Amino acid sequence: MLMGISVYLAVFLLSPLEVQVSIEPGSFFYIGSTVIAFVMGSRLASRVRLGSKPLYITSDQLKRSEGRLFWAMLWLGGTGHLFRLLDKYVLRGVGSLTGLEAREVLIESGSGPLSIIGGFLYPFGYIPIFILLGAKVLKRTRWKIILACVVFLVPAVDAILLFSRSFMLVTLAMIYFGTSIALFKGRAMPRKVFFPLLASVSLVLSLSIYIFALRLQEMGIDISFTAYLSGYAYTVKPNATGAEIVEMRNAFSLLIPIAQYYVHSLLEFQILWSVNNVQDFSWGALLFSPYVKFLSLFGIAPEPDLSALFPRVGVFTSFWGPFWVDFGWFGSFIMLFVGFMMRSLGRAARRGEVGAYPLYTYFCVILLFMPLVNFAISAQGMYTINAFVLFWLLSRNISRAFPI
Repeated sequence: MLMGISVYLAVFLLSPLEVQVSIEPGSFFYIGSTVIAFVMGSRLASRVRLGSKPLYITSDQLKRSEGRLFWAMLWLGGTGHLFRLLDKYVLRGVGSLTGLEAREVLIESGSGPLSIIGGFLYPFGYIPIFILLGAKVLKRTRWKIILACVVFLVPAVDAILLFSRSFMLVTLAMIYFGTSIALFKGRAMPRKVFFPLLASVSLVLSLSIYIFALRLQEMGIDISFTAYLSGYAYTVKPNATGAEIVEMRNAFSLLIPIAQYYVHSLLEFQILWSVNNVQDFSWGALLFSPYVKFLSLFGIAPEPDLSALFPRVGVFTSFWGPFWVDFGWFGSFIMLFVGFMMRSLGRAARRGEVGAYPLYTYFCVILLFMPLVNFAISAQGMYTINAFVLFWLLSRNISRAFPI
């Protein structure tokens, strides 16, 4: 969380931008209350004694259990990818389309049953690599590593085809935190991964510039338009120095809209907060949207009307925007529970419980990007959390098993 806030403040202070909206002190009081509640829950969990009893089984039994879990997660994740790709590129007519055209087709066609089932299943594909990293006796053969990496990276490759930065950010952050947790006992900045991390961030930044340039080309608009008239330019625009950079109209100029994209979310939250006297609340329908979508297929629970919940639809409002709309001031109490659960998972991960690795990793991703976006909701976050919770429950016996 501190790393994410520090990066956000650094980008905000160093970027040649100026704020276009009024700052709402109440919004930062709400943010502070949730952060304090999170820390209190975390500290409370530190005082609770972990009392799981070790389970001693033979090496062969543990190897079979780890192997079955590995192949089950690989099969579930691969099936989910297959369903999503069939739904997206065949049933919904994306075909060979990429970028903005593909995204427009997906929005117009809407989600179908195959998409929803695939959405529930595909996050299991993130898990096999964690099993290999944390396995006690399962051999890390070349083919297992290749298969695990392939199913792990499918969402990121698909995101590149659709020009979606969210999945690329999630994948990069999961690789970083997963490596830190599984190989370096949860250290936030291991020296051995610093330069690979720097190279990866540079690659994602370069891809973002390239994708942004392609989007502008597809839409046939100038960089000045996106810097001054886009959705995120509503809250933050280039200052005098930024205007000179935009006028250069080169790759360096594209850093201005990318900086706007990164810092606008907390400012959008100011707009959302300014209408809290007439705010409608969704009471969890945003966070638990996969279940709401599933129930809506049978007419049981209607999907929430975003235009009634947000004054400006289609822009990020940081982690706290959807959290406020979902839970209001009750969000502070919920963050107390989240802090308790995350610290408990962290302690379990440090003890080598492989079942805790994926869920703890994803929670770290959510914390890192809190100033930018709510990854419990965006990038199909709840689908991922669902899969990781189920994996945690399924692997409890294996996580506390020791070979004899």
